[in-house]
Amino acid sequence: MNTPAERETILQDAATWKIRLHENPDDPGLKAQLAAWRALDARHDRAWRRMERVWGATAELGEQAAMLSQAGPPGRAVRARRLRVGACVGATALACVLALVPSDFLLRLRADYATTTAQTRTVVLPDGSSVVLGARSAIAVRYSATERGVTLLEGQAFFRVAHDLARGFTVVAGDVTTRDIGTAFDIQMAGPHVAVAVREGGVNVSRRGDGSPVRLIAGQQWAFDRQTGKFGIGAVDPDTVGAWRSGHLVLDGLTLLEAMDVLGRYYPGTVVTRGLARDTTLVGGVYDLRRPREALQALCALHGGRLVSLPAGFVLALPGPEKP
Repeated sequence: MNTPAERETILQDAATWKIRLHENPDDPGLKAQLAAWRALDARHDRAWRRMERVWGATAELGEQAAMLSQAGPPGRAVRARRLRVGACVGATALACVLALVPSDFLLRLRADYATTTAQTRTVVLPDGSSVVLGARSAIAVRYSATERGVTLLEGQAFFRVAHDLARGFTVVAGDVTTRDIGTAFDIQMAGPHVAVAVREGGVNVSRRGDGSPVRLIAGQQWAFDRQTGKFGIGAVDPDTVGAWRSGHLVLDGLTLLEAMDVLGRYYPGTVVTRGLARDTTLVGGVYDLRRPREALQALCALHGGRLVSLPAGFVLALPGPEKP
């Protein structure tokens, strides 16, 4: 089995190894870990050799740059110029590596767990709490003797928190902080919007700079627009909170462009949008993630637009006619 999602993950891992080794070239432990990773799977070794070729392609550039720096006058100016040249060569090599991986690669370097397009993943945390990551989502975990913390870097995640009176459980998503002791809730980031919905129990939600948390209980959703600063509480069916885990995505309070982006995370190809930003009507509805193309098509049709199939798994979403 060698799906596009798996290849993307392996390529990201290889790039991470290359950058780590470049920063610590004399670390024997790091070299041993890299060797073990390469030996684990033939695809790992192929991805690593590809990274080596790209990095090596900058060697000639580095030699030429060094020769140019030596041709200048002696003294401090030459040393400063050599430092600048070295920095440029390193940046060029890094840029070549990053050109092979998705544009969100630097963000994912911060993540402890991440998913790619059309992939979901369940993570069991050290205390027994679990997190289900939606497609194209990422989290960073910070646990200590006094706190349990997770940062949702992008996408959507469903949390089922193990009860612990001594250590609360905190999830940070942009400017929004959700605090809990032990319950089940969902957090979604889509464009400037952050939504927290509770399936079981209750959580406290607060915004950065606002010291007054809002208490949510099962069947409530809190939505926040980071661009406008507007927020509100609404009722939801608790059974629909986290329903995307079983293949049904509930969309509410998103623009067409934002909804297309969320649905597009589950499409095993590439979704290109054009002109959708002008449609500011908020989207609602339940969509079948097991048939993502049909779901995208239905979403477009709902707004009078259309979905056009292109070669190599691309689809183009076009808007409907201008509204008077």
